[in-house]
Amino acid sequence: MYLGVFQRSQFRYGYLSGQVDPRNLRDKEKMISQALELSSLSPNVMIKVPGSKEGYEVIKFLTSKGISTNNTLTFVLPQLMACAKAVKEGLEIAKQNGVDLSRWRSVITHMTARYGDLGDLRKEAEALGIELTEADVRWAELAIFKKAYELVKEGNYPSKMLICSMRISPTMDGKRYCWHLEKLAGGNIVFTCPPSFIEGVFEFLEELEFRPQIDEAVPKGHLDKLLRIPYFEKAYYEDGLTPDEFNTHPALVATAAEFSKATEGIVDFVAKRLASRCG
Repeated sequence: MYLGVFQRSQFRYGYLSGQVDPRNLRDKEKMISQALELSSLSPNVMIKVPGSKEGYEVIKFLTSKGISTNNTLTFVLPQLMACAKAVKEGLEIAKQNGVDLSRWRSVITHMTARYGDLGDLRKEAEALGIELTEADVRWAELAIFKKAYELVKEGNYPSKMLICSMRISPTMDGKRYCWHLEKLAGGNIVFTCPPSFIEGVFEFLEELEFRPQIDEAVPKGHLDKLLRIPYFEKAYYEDGLTPDEFNTHPALVATAAEFSKATEGIVDFVAKRLASRCG
């Protein structure tokens, strides 16, 4: 259905995502095997690969073959930049080998509110006696994204940033905001907007402030407070985590478990339907 859109737009629109099994996020060979199978289904299939240490090796390999990728399960700057570098290295290999890159794209996803809501940000702040407001948490997520966006642009990395897991938040003085949209307005980025999020935005669309804010800095007071929390400090600096630590980051572990459970559910559903038909 989307292939015509893909072709008419000169491979700009009409991509579909084929995600490798999240249960294999530490198995490089299994992820590569499934990725190749998914990409063979149609030229407009973009492969979603997790932000594990092994996932970045997979992204480099797929890029070297001219296969489009979307890096998912990503929460912190070290991951986002590891992806940008893996893509750049893979692209150099592809060019050296004369690979057709006319249909190739790279997207780096930041699962923004999952970083603030699923990880240990609030827990660590509480242990340190630091009171985090809802606004502080949103600024933590935005600080990571804004810095990654700036570094990708400054380094001429061939990837495009994407934000997902957005929230209509914070609420201050009785007024609701959507900083994940407002504070990134004007950026050359992709916004993933599921129906439930769109419905929420439409409830107070007239109150949203849409003016270019992507290049505006995070307020110093918020950033200084956040940098007192090691969980954020490691997330904010490019060398804050090692690739091995990607796999044990609390937000990745929690989200991967959720994704794996959903995968098991759909596999079980299909298996039962096939069994009933065959029976």
